[in-house]
Amino acid sequence: MGRVNFREYEPGLFRKIACGSWRTAGDPSVYALLEIEMSKALEFAEAYSQQHGVRITPSHLVAKAISHCLQVRPELNGLLRRGKVYLRRNVSIFFQVNVPGRAVNANRDERIAKAMLSGTTVHETEIKSLAEIARAFRAQAAEVRRGRDRSFAACYPIVSLLPWRLVRGFLNLGSWLIYGLNLDLGFLGFPRDPFGSVMITNVGGMGIDVAWAPLVPYTRVPLLLALGTIRDRAVVEKGEVKVRPVLSIGVTFDHRLIDGVHAAQMSDEFKKCFAEPAKYFGEKIETK
Repeated sequence: MGRVNFREYEPGLFRKIACGSWRTAGDPSVYALLEIEMSKALEFAEAYSQQHGVRITPSHLVAKAISHCLQVRPELNGLLRRGKVYLRRNVSIFFQVNVPGRAVNANRDERIAKAMLSGTTVHETEIKSLAEIARAFRAQAAEVRRGRDRSFAACYPIVSLLPWRLVRGFLNLGSWLIYGLNLDLGFLGFPRDPFGSVMITNVGGMGIDVAWAPLVPYTRVPLLLALGTIRDRAVVEKGEVKVRPVLSIGVTFDHRLIDGVHAAQMSDEFKKCFAEPAKYFGEKIETK
């Protein structure tokens, strides 16, 4: 058969970080699927957007809903450090942000777009209104896409220069300093609590119906929500089949901190937010 026909490829900074993040399977991840009927929530979001002058997306609704759930179950708003569970005093949401790459080798058939997957964290979402969450995310995400990412600006140049085999150690060292020792590294350009309580990624924006994303060990985040595409589905209501918009959310959680009972209780509370959006998402909005 001969040797494998391959060539060396430099895929970009994000892939380098990814290779430094995971080794092989064997982590404590548990996967679940949430299907949320979105009729009332979408109607509410449209009215709320018009009233407050800011576009409300499913990601913002999910952020507010999971913030509510962690207020109801504060024992799940935590992280593992030094082999023990520590609870957070506030809820922070990390939104993953896709930064489009640019095509290279444009005169050839091969086009390599070195896109970047970055993110931004909105803190104290449990006390922020839906509009405040949306505005904070929009402003911070715009900075990330312009290459003015203050959160990780100090990290990227270092990672880009490190040999691949040393990236994992660097990421774990940063995690240990920031979370393990709870040091303030602001003088080095590293942000306070860069990854927050929960990660949200919108794979639906890429046309993916449903996906489950892996937990990222060095972030210490125990809960990750991957939002899929909203699709019309057949839903049974009072014995009748009706067509309703449904959002599929792939949920990944750390079994060391969250178990099945917790997940079921949070799921029930989470769905209440979308069934009664005016009650859980802020001010009462008049809808048609």
